[in-house]
Order: sequence, then C-alpha cells, then structure tokens
Amino acid sequence: MSMMNSKFAMKSVLMMGAAAGMMMASGGARAQSSGYTFTAISAPLGTGGTFAQGINDSGQIVGYYYGGSGASGFIDTNGTFTTVGGSTRNYPQGINNNREITGYYQNMQSFTDTNGTFTTINGGAGGTQAQGINDSGQIVGMYVTYPGNGGYNYSGFLDTNGTFTAVNAPLGTKENWIWDINNSGQIVGAYEDSSGATHGFIDTNGTFTTINDPLGADGTDAYGINDIGQIVGAYEDSSGATHGFLDTNGTFMTIFGPGSSAVGINNAGLIVGHDSTGSFLATPDATSTDGAPLPVTGGTLPGALVLLGWLGRRVARRTSHVGGKRS
Repeated sequence: MSMMNSKFAMKSVLMMGAAAGMMMASGGARAQSSGYTFTAISAPLGTGGTFAQGINDSGQIVGYYYGGSGASGFIDTNGTFTTVGGSTRNYPQGINNNREITGYYQNMQSFTDTNGTFTTINGGAGGTQAQGINDSGQIVGMYVTYPGNGGYNYSGFLDTNGTFTAVNAPLGTKENWIWDINNSGQIVGAYEDSSGATHGFIDTNGTFTTINDPLGADGTDAYGINDIGQIVGAYEDSSGATHGFLDTNGTFMTIFGPGSSAVGINNAGLIVGHDSTGSFLATPDATSTDGAPLPVTGGTLPGALVLLGWLGRRVARRTSHVGGKRS
C-alpha cells in the first residue's frame, strides 16, 4: 500500500475524531527527586560517546555509541555490551521483553532485530525512524520528509504487523514526534503547535492528552512510557536548561539535573537517560516517590551529579536527526 497516501488520509481521520479528547495538562503536583542511584552506561568502544535509548523489564538496555568508524548499535545485558547489527551507522531505539529491538539506519530506513535477524521497515517515501516497540511487536516512530529547505519534517505512525496508521496530535499543526508505546497501546510523543511551542502528549486509544511539566516554561517532551503509565521525558525551563522528569499520574518529579533527558523507563521504574557527560541508569529506592513537594524553581539531585550542557533529544530532533532522537 502507499504509505504516503495513507498517512495523510489517516491523519485527517485522527484529527477529526480525537480533537474533542485533547486536554491541556498545564500543571500538576511535584514530588521530591531524591532517592535514585545513578550508574554510568558506557560502551567499551564508545570513545565518542554512548547514548542509551531504551530499557526492557529484564534491564537490557539498547542504544548506540560513537567509535572510530561512526555510530554502532549495542545491547547492554548486565554490563556486557553486544553489537547490534554488523554495520556502522545504525541507531537502536527501543527493546521489548522478547528482546526484539527497533531503530533505524543512517539512510532513514527502519529495522527490527529479532535475535539477530533484521527486517527492514519502510513505510514512507522520504524515510522512517522507528522509535519504540511493545511486546506485541507494535512499532511507533516517524515518517521523515524533506521540504527542500535543508531540514526535515516529521509525522507519526503506528505499525501493527505491517499496517501503518498515522499518529498525530490534533494540535500538532507543525511537527509530530512519536517516541514510545507500552503494552496497552498507549503512545507518547511531542508536538509543535501553531505558535511553535513544544508539548508532550499521551495517546490512549485515539484520545490525546497534552503533557506539560509545570517547570517546562519553554517546552516539554514525553519520551518513554511503561505499562503502569509512568512517563519520562525532558522539559526546558525559563532559563533554557533542560531536565529529565518522571510523570506519575500527573505528579512530576525532576530526575536528572540541568542539561539532561530521561528517555526510557521499565515496569520496575528503572530509568535511562543522558546528559553532557554520557548516559545513566537511574534505579529508584524507597524514597524516590515520597511525595514531598519541590519548589517551583526546580528539582534537586545529589551533588556528585552536577549535569552541564545538553545532549538531549531536542537537539537531534530539531537538526538533522543524524545520531538518533535522543543524542
């Protein structure tokens, strides 16, 4: 089937049918951001940086690293790194509990890796970027088109056994980025509205709910979701600094400090993220959801993790996307 034609047809149906369900979640409570143990994720060959992208319930982490010959995919199983794919310039993004991995190549063709067997996903004439996969094998990501001005345009898709359905927030009149899907079929992503503002969202059976971190004065992105509906992402504060967050039923918690993104979460609450110094695994302890309010000026983080700069997904998203959604 022609996925370019079906993309626009399905987008129109989705926008008309789901517009009434769009709710603006502009605020929310905040919880204390203490109570996490941080472990660095660093591929042995990643001399140019390691970028963790997703995590499953077994704690397996996928992502990519930059070495001497470019970007290479990896899976990290309890600290043992194995290369994903036999060639460079591939970018694994998500992994499910069946060890199925999805991601994309440099040429904007997507793939699934099932125990070393690669299958190409190509649902759009301009290219695709697969980002997330659930245990049923449903894949979400973006169509990529080239408007001719040197940039890229993005719109979302859901791939169910080879059938592509458009996923675009009704208010996402400029851009739509789709990042993850859980086993209930809930999809998270972000959109850019007509004024150029960025908002996260969750799509539950076609009903779109906007996600805005209360401290996200300059935008919010929702990057990962687990099966109980916890969402991780990043917000940009009024000074332009980004912070990784956790959203649990509308209660927001800052997980990483300035210059960071939280990009994946499993059902045990383990979170992967990264900042200017590399990638991290955040493991919660009993105090991580103590509910203590945070001041409106921001979150807290152990002093040993003063995070500077930003290598979060927004940089890659707004430029060439070469190197992945969360680099």
